[in-house]
Amino acid sequence: MHWRFTAMLVAALAIAGCGKRDDDARAMAPAGFVPPVTQAPAPVAGQDHAVPLTAYVGHHPRDAVDGVSFYDRTEVANALIEAVPEAALRRQIVGRDATQQPIFAQGKRIGAHGCDAARCAARNWTMFVATNGDANGAAFCYHDAPTMGEASRWTTRAGSERRPGACPAA
Repeated sequence: MHWRFTAMLVAALAIAGCGKRDDDARAMAPAGFVPPVTQAPAPVAGQDHAVPLTAYVGHHPRDAVDGVSFYDRTEVANALIEAVPEAALRRQIVGRDATQQPIFAQGKRIGAHGCDAARCAARNWTMFVATNGDANGAAFCYHDAPTMGEASRWTTRAGSERRPGACPAA
């Protein structure tokens, strides 16, 4: 008789807990939360990069050179944040879903070309950084054929302009 009472009590408690959520996600988020603005990275004192940017030529942007990938370099990350105001596009550029080609040299700059894996010819980009890390030598090219046609948007510290054609891949 005692075991029947225990079994009914356990069943009643189990049924009582069904259909209830542990936490309501809305109750956990503070009201009026605004995410912080993206800030440019700054190197820690004494932690300057020992490897020159030219060491990345021939490597894919996600490949680590001396333990640091291309887009994780301070000067590259700063140039990307400055040239690409759209956070979603920045995430795609550095993300794993994008198709990326090896970094190439072009004069006194190196470039990293990538594209949307599903439509590479129609949506692509190239990030150029001066080999000496000077922010004034950085440039970003973005091409989106459905919205830009046969032109690309080039962004530097001086501003943005449209140029004919897709972004250079090498």
